[in-house]
Amino acid sequence: MVAGESALSTDSARNVSEPGPMDAKAWIGLIVILLAAFMELLDVSVVSVAIPAIQKDIDATYAQIQWTLAGYQLAFAAGMITGGRLGDIFGRKRMFMTGVVAFTLASLLCGLATGPEMLIASRVVQGLAASVMFPQVLAIMHVSFPEDKRAAVFGAFGAMAGLSGIAGPLLGGVLVNADLFGWDWRTIFLINLPVGVIAVALAPALVKESRATQRVRLDLLGVLLVTAAIVLLVYPVIQGRDAGWPAWTWISMVASIPVFVAFVLWQQARKRRSGSPLIELRLFRQRAFSAGLFVSLLFWTAIASVFLVLTIFLQAGWNYTPLHTGLTFLPLAGASFVGSGLAVRLAPKIGRMVVQLGCLICIAGIVWLIVTVHDKTADLTTGRLSPSFVVFGVGLGLLIATLNDLILTGVRNDDTGSATGVLNTAGQVAGAVGVAVIGLIFFGQLANRSDEAVAAGVPKLRQELRTAGVPAPAIDGVVTGFKVCYHDIAHAKDPTQTPPSCGKMTAGLDQQAMGAVQASVAKVRPTVQRRDFSDSLVPSLYYQIAVFAGTFLLVFFLPRRTSGEMHGH
Repeated sequence: MVAGESALSTDSARNVSEPGPMDAKAWIGLIVILLAAFMELLDVSVVSVAIPAIQKDIDATYAQIQWTLAGYQLAFAAGMITGGRLGDIFGRKRMFMTGVVAFTLASLLCGLATGPEMLIASRVVQGLAASVMFPQVLAIMHVSFPEDKRAAVFGAFGAMAGLSGIAGPLLGGVLVNADLFGWDWRTIFLINLPVGVIAVALAPALVKESRATQRVRLDLLGVLLVTAAIVLLVYPVIQGRDAGWPAWTWISMVASIPVFVAFVLWQQARKRRSGSPLIELRLFRQRAFSAGLFVSLLFWTAIASVFLVLTIFLQAGWNYTPLHTGLTFLPLAGASFVGSGLAVRLAPKIGRMVVQLGCLICIAGIVWLIVTVHDKTADLTTGRLSPSFVVFGVGLGLLIATLNDLILTGVRNDDTGSATGVLNTAGQVAGAVGVAVIGLIFFGQLANRSDEAVAAGVPKLRQELRTAGVPAPAIDGVVTGFKVCYHDIAHAKDPTQTPPSCGKMTAGLDQQAMGAVQASVAKVRPTVQRRDFSDSLVPSLYYQIAVFAGTFLLVFFLPRRTSGEMHGH
């Protein structure tokens, strides 16, 4: 420890083999970097609730709106391995601050966007800036805190990561509804400015600098290869469902394999020649890291997708407003904080069993949710959902708070940037894959079950039509038109458009009959829609159960102890 302190006193930019003594500054610095990380994770989901307002204001097409989402996620995923290595080379605090500054400026440009092209370009820059900043967060935490404090540190990170996915729809809904200063949707980006300014102002004094002790040079060819491989894999995964999974999506994903192989071969050659690969391949010889990477890949396919499908279920299926949806997720967020706090206490005692306990509790929460929504067509309130959300949130907090600590146990400080870059990239790629898989399951079920849901609602529709005085000869035609209309809605790729078939239900009717039909359909359609969404959610939740069960089994390959438990021994 003395040598580490001496190195810091003579050159603050050098890495130390062991963290220095703890003080209040380190904990305040942790809050600063977690606040910045929260801001960047929030921007993955916050845009989704503002889509209608953005489309209306800047005349964006549905495809352009999709690019505002996909551009950020793609740039974020593609740049994190490089971003992590840049921290090893130039200093983790320096790259953290560089990323925050760039992210803040890009957020300003997003808020000032005059058209969809400017918004998309600014979102890509946001994603690249996030890829530079975010890997430094775990790296700084790993090298700045002694082992006996890391359970608490990673617990705080886990609580932040879990909250960010929940808070996006809530904060977005609040800001759009509030329409502060008449800025409408632009506040979801402009809110990042004060956060960025605070982080840039406080980080220099509160966050310690660190970098690899060995001289490391940036592997430019490695950057090109790994970025190309990730883009080839992630872009078709993100865009596949909306594009209808054409041939190019599959060709692109298959093409990523030889590019990844070429990258690995180049890394081996680079190591032999200069000793400065983009990824330190010795990381994969560590059981904790290599096994943990598989656990992380599987786990994040569930987390990213479960919040997406629940948000769609509540907003599109049950007509919850974005604000109502966010408030419904609040018990889950609070429970995840509780779970993270429990993990801090349990991890030093039972190690990896905390993660497995989290998996089992998550499964219990999902089973409870399945029972709650099964065959539900009315009275699905926040109060009815909250118990299952609370159970799921506790499990999630236990899991996220401990997993990164287990995976990074034993990683050398020189390799921290490389390790966190790989780990975060794996999480982003897994999240994109999970969203694609759950999209296939959920939207496929919506389409397949739509006719069944309509059939269940037809008797009520006929009764409403007769009560409204619609002529008997016209009722069969209206019912047939409603079946076609809802079938086309359930199969539509663009949910913002009303299929032309829906306008044909009232063809040939007079004004009075037309009004009666529209009123009758308005009474019946919500019930049909809720049945369809409830029946379709259940198979999607079975996928989540399978993922958490698989995560539970894979955790047996991780070290038994966290860094805090090792310190105790």
